[in-house]
Amino acid sequence: MKRLIIIALFSLACFSAGATQQIHDKVIIDGETWELPLSPLQYLQPEMQDAFNALIGNRNFVSTANYRGYIAYWYVERSRLYLDRVEIPQMDGTRKTLSGKDLKKVFRKFRCWGKIKAGWITGKINVGYGIGRRDTANPHIPAFAKEESWVLKKGRIIRTDAK
Repeated sequence: MKRLIIIALFSLACFSAGATQQIHDKVIIDGETWELPLSPLQYLQPEMQDAFNALIGNRNFVSTANYRGYIAYWYVERSRLYLDRVEIPQMDGTRKTLSGKDLKKVFRKFRCWGKIKAGWITGKINVGYGIGRRDTANPHIPAFAKEESWVLKKGRIIRTDAK
């Protein structure tokens, strides 16, 4: 009987434990800050990914809420997605910011008029705005008040579907 109670308690504890929700990249759309659950920087070609990792250097502070060790900030202008800056949290609570000039070498072939167009992305990405109602069965999955799905072709948003 004691063994059955221990197993039941252990099962209950495992069921209630969940993964930490990640801090998402941010995208500014018409003055509103939306969130990108999957970072477009994860889709860089291998050689660009290596150069980006070398640029951001040794991330001395990685939390369970930000396993990548950085937050990228994006904006949409004339139906195109652009990278604005990358912030890297530091141990002392500050953030190291990499902007246009710092990112220039890595994103050379995607720079135009001083902007970094997300031209390496072709496919579908989801964005969310606001806080929605969480699914109790999957509390680690983000819940947004508004969600959209974007279809991009070389960084240009060619279709937007509301969810």
